[in-house]
Amino acid sequence: MSTRSSRRRFRFRRWMAPVAVLLVLFTGTIVTWAMQRVTPGDAQFLEPASRAGIGAATAAHRLAATGVPVRRVGGSAAALSAATGGATLLVTAPGYLRPARLGRLLAPGRYRRVVLVAPSPTVLDEQRLPARRTGSRWTTGVADAGCSGGPAVGPAAVRGDTYAATAPGARRCYAGGVLLLPAAGGPQVVLVGAADVFRNDRIAEHRNAALAAALLGTRPVVWLSLHRPEPVEQVQLPPPAPTASPDRPEPSVTAGTTAPSATAGDGSARAGGGSSGGGSPPNPLWSALPPWVWAIVVQLLVAAALFAGWRARRLGGPVGEPLPVLVPSTETVLGRARLYRRAHAREAAAAALRAGTLRRLRAGLGATAEASSPVALATASGWPVGRVESVLYGPAPERDDDLRALAADLAELRRRVLDPRYGPAKEETRRAGHR
Repeated sequence: MSTRSSRRRFRFRRWMAPVAVLLVLFTGTIVTWAMQRVTPGDAQFLEPASRAGIGAATAAHRLAATGVPVRRVGGSAAALSAATGGATLLVTAPGYLRPARLGRLLAPGRYRRVVLVAPSPTVLDEQRLPARRTGSRWTTGVADAGCSGGPAVGPAAVRGDTYAATAPGARRCYAGGVLLLPAAGGPQVVLVGAADVFRNDRIAEHRNAALAAALLGTRPVVWLSLHRPEPVEQVQLPPPAPTASPDRPEPSVTAGTTAPSATAGDGSARAGGGSSGGGSPPNPLWSALPPWVWAIVVQLLVAAALFAGWRARRLGGPVGEPLPVLVPSTETVLGRARLYRRAHAREAAAAALRAGTLRRLRAGLGATAEASSPVALATASGWPVGRVESVLYGPAPERDDDLRALAADLAELRRRVLDPRYGPAKEETRRAGHR
């Protein structure tokens, strides 16, 4: 019973070792990716006053240096109050806005252009935008413009989420990393697949700075920065702002201003839209990663399982091979015996024991076939011929006890034939002593 239990434990450890290694590698990869991943929930993410790597102070200062006023707001209510009809609205976290509130920001007369950074399919569906997400990369890639005019400024790192239009009139650039939707009576909505073009640590790469300036344009910019979903409180929102016209100039926006913490908090707290819009969409692990990542993981797991099965155990009985080096006989016997026992190779073990016995008997009695015949061995050992034939040439044992009994019989036969203390050799020795 103990032998079976130890065998089961060995098999369990043998199969669990490669599985444990794969799980550790997979878990380590996911944890590392999650720790290094930048999300809108980070306090410095695309903050126009932050000089951190994921901040956007460089982009905001460059806009201000070219005469483009930048105003940072911390909620949809503040963004509605700052709307002028001719300004550009940058939404760094569209998924954190309530659907009804984002819908009011996209209403006609609010803004001339609205730039959404990496909107999810849920946001596109809730706002009924004529676009769909076609892919998502684990890391941001560089792409050529692939279009003319507008944001086509050269290669830029904007291929994160990619989009395609579902209605005519849209312009798709940077392999889907930038999608400009038609105005259709409201603001022009621009979908940007990655935040890297605005980040401090990547804005100097490729043509990212030029693309950021082209996306935000030359009009005043309202920078809506959120780091958590807006609450559900319902408050009275300000009426729509009138559309700017040549006879009525648009009001100016203070350049380079940043809303204080109290204002930002108030903007977030008072940003109820009179709607009980749902919370932020769930983000399970399999929707957070692109499908091709999971395809590669599945292929690696299948390949690892096949490799583990190939290396875990050879099919069939042990194969006799000459030893490459000389080792102590005890280690050889014990090593081979454990291999036979583990593989349940009783037939091979019995054949090896019988072959070894015959070899020693022939060496002790002479190399002739007559000297090692069952009749000669029966005469030398004092056993019946039938017992000698059964021990040397009988069927293979079916149980471990039968194998042990066969080994004992072979050892006894060797002693009776080769040891002078047994059989006719003993009688010959006794007679020689009398002489």
